[in-house]
Amino acid sequence: MTKSITKPNAYRPDGVSPPGGTLDDVLDDRGMSQAELSERTGLSKKTINLIVKGKAPLTQETALLLEKALAIPAGFWINREKDYREHLARKESVERQSAYTAWAKRFPYAQMVKWGWIEDAGDMGGKIDRLLTYFRVANPEGWKQLYERPQVAFRRSEKFGKKTEVISAWLRQGEIRAEGCRCPAYSDKRFQQAIAEIRELCHSDCPDEFVPRIKEVCAKAGVVFLLVPELPCMGVSGVTRWLGDRPVIQQSLRFKTNDHFWFTFFHEACHVLQNRRRHVFIEAEGLPEEDVAHEEEANRFAADILIPPADYASLLAAGPGTLEIRRFSRRIGVHPGVVVGRLQRDKILTYGHPAGGLKVKFEWRHDAGSQ
Repeated sequence: MTKSITKPNAYRPDGVSPPGGTLDDVLDDRGMSQAELSERTGLSKKTINLIVKGKAPLTQETALLLEKALAIPAGFWINREKDYREHLARKESVERQSAYTAWAKRFPYAQMVKWGWIEDAGDMGGKIDRLLTYFRVANPEGWKQLYERPQVAFRRSEKFGKKTEVISAWLRQGEIRAEGCRCPAYSDKRFQQAIAEIRELCHSDCPDEFVPRIKEVCAKAGVVFLLVPELPCMGVSGVTRWLGDRPVIQQSLRFKTNDHFWFTFFHEACHVLQNRRRHVFIEAEGLPEEDVAHEEEANRFAADILIPPADYASLLAAGPGTLEIRRFSRRIGVHPGVVVGRLQRDKILTYGHPAGGLKVKFEWRHDAGSQ
């Protein structure tokens, strides 16, 4: 593109072509060859040719040499280079945003705003910026490195691989909340004691009472316990993972009943005791085969700690009616809804059985998303 020249020391570029294009125009106007400019500046002919072709930047040192050889202020060349590089950066940013849009659309942005996890945005560019900031990554590739690693169980499952973005947003919220939790170094012995202490809370039907206690008891053992609202269609009840040297149990309150809450907690507690620090355990259906053994162990652990096998056998032998369930639950120290949930999972009771009314439903408070 030709540049108009009003006088030797005042150039008014009308575009954002490389500064080398302007230099080439000046040489044409002066009848000066690149070889002569090389002699006048001491720059190699190859360097000048690369600048003219836009394949090499025009540095501040080169700008000072051109000022002397062409009587054109160094500031002009420096500004041309700056404007051109800014133009390229903006062009690349637009191209990146176009590529990032498909990625950003896979997140439940509106629900994340509702829970207070992320600020609303007026356009897609704003959403992309806020999502990148939320995950603390520079681009979607950084996000993939963090949330599509092989050891993440749900990523290896065909079912949950399709929900990676949704689950990762929920996991990230757990990371953010865990950052503010302070607790001593993890102790396997103290956590086993904590599990026994938390088991004594299973008779309660009031989350406002037992949830703070769970957090407190877990923290003393070096374990972070979090309740984070489920995102739409996520299909995950809980997760256990290690963030640094701290195990984190994160639950979603999926299904919102007390039997499922307690089963999920002790299931995840078993994963902590398994001490597989480089693994992420997702409590949900459809997990890959290599995780089945660990999941089955966690299921047995949760079932047995809530209802010891010998006690459960006596209940089945007696015939579990509603009245018997109430008596049995008082005897073993759990809420009757927990017993009903076990009987339903084992297909001893149907989900339509009148005893199902013994289960307690939980609901999130309006401020639960930002707790």
